[in-house]
Amino acid sequence: MSRSHPRPPVDPTLLNAGATDAMWTNLGDWQASRDYGSAARALATHVGAAAALRAGDVVVDYACGFGDSLRLWVDHFGVRRVVGVEPDPAVCETVRARVARWGLQDRVSVVSSRAEALPPRAAAADVTAVVSVDAAYHFRSRLAWWRMLGADLPPGARIACSDLCIANGRHVGVLGRSLARMMGIPTENLVPTSVLQQALREVMRSDVRLEPCGRSVLDGFAAHAPARGLQLRIAKASIRALRRRGLLEYAILSATVAAT
Repeated sequence: MSRSHPRPPVDPTLLNAGATDAMWTNLGDWQASRDYGSAARALATHVGAAAALRAGDVVVDYACGFGDSLRLWVDHFGVRRVVGVEPDPAVCETVRARVARWGLQDRVSVVSSRAEALPPRAAAADVTAVVSVDAAYHFRSRLAWWRMLGADLPPGARIACSDLCIANGRHVGVLGRSLARMMGIPTENLVPTSVLQQALREVMRSDVRLEPCGRSVLDGFAAHAPARGLQLRIAKASIRALRRRGLLEYAILSATVAAT
């Protein structure tokens, strides 16, 4: 049976071994960190800051994984309410148990759904911000997801996502396609940064801020992330090879939905 979403399952214990109650699975921002838990939290914090999250916000977090980011939006940014969207029902059950353990049931909930199948206002009618960390893994078509957001979000709503992409002027190539297959990334989601920026600009009808951070994210992950398990070792080696060729990039994109 084929999976209903592209992302392969990730075992958080391979990345968070020894960490207390941490189940992060993103690539991490290693600029000021050398341990995985701190780097993963730093990347999510970077995305939250790009979305200008603040007290009073109602946030929809697409592909929220095991829920660490959901807690971060509340504890660090003070948002009013968070809805996590995660395609794997078993992961959702884990998240719900963690939310109960944190005592955040009144502010955090999770919905089992593919991202493309759940418009943000269906997840939270009063949504003010949408976030997604490591977005390229999570959608059959990132552009289709963006179009859904642009059609559904109210004017003034903010979006921020961090994303793997291809360096401007380059092509995916054989090695890039191999990495995409291994990491569960649809090849159509690996496009140049300038193409990403223009596509989001057209959908949101507003300026898009793009912050390249391949050095702190990709180079940091390749150098410092745990190498437990074959999948992680191959991922680290592939990222190093693609970065040496100047092919792979990583960026945080953010925008505010313009008034129609």
